Amino acid sequence: MKHVLMAGAFACAALFSASGASAAVAVNYNNCGTAGVFDAPFSYSSCAGGYEKNVLNNSTDGVDSQKAALQALGFDTSGFDFNSYFKIDGLGGADVTSPPAPLMKGITIFGIHFGNSSVLGNATAFYKFDAGAGTTTIPFATKGSSGFVLYQTGDGGDVVPEPATWAMMIAGFGLVGSAMRRRRTVAVSA
Repeated sequence: MKHVLMAGAFACAALFSASGASAAVAVNYNNCGTAGVFDAPFSYSSCAGGYEKNVLNNSTDGVDSQKAALQALGFDTSGFDFNSYFKIDGLGGADVTSPPAPLMKGITIFGIHFGNSSVLGNATAFYKFDAGAGTTTIPFATKGSSGFVLYQTGDGGDVVPEPATWAMMIAGFGLVGSAMRRRRTVAVSA
């Protein structure tokens, strides 16, 4: 009897741990390619998702769903900081424009959440497109755009440099300027 109870406990533990691991990603309806999402001049090369509700957040479900979608689009999420990217909350049905978004160049990957009034319903989808030399607008044919996250644009690096990167760059310019000034002074006095 003792062995039967222990076997049952192990089976329950295995069942709950397996279901917990798969529950971290939101329901994916795979409807990101639904016609009528974008206006005609805009075209994307691939899409992922159609995740139930808004997953553009830092909850466990949100980050896991973002990682799954981004990896499906060929984006390397290892080391990516899900607390540091360009984000617009509350689009209110508007197109994404630059400004406030950065100018989008080259291969660009973004996530967009649509409310119930869109062709996708209350869902989040992720898109990859080539913005070429630069585009300032992502035009939506459907209503209900509410949240936007820009993960990659340009050369494939992070969209927003870390504050430490800015500090190092400014300090480097200061050192170069100081060295040039010092070198010029030495050359004049010699």
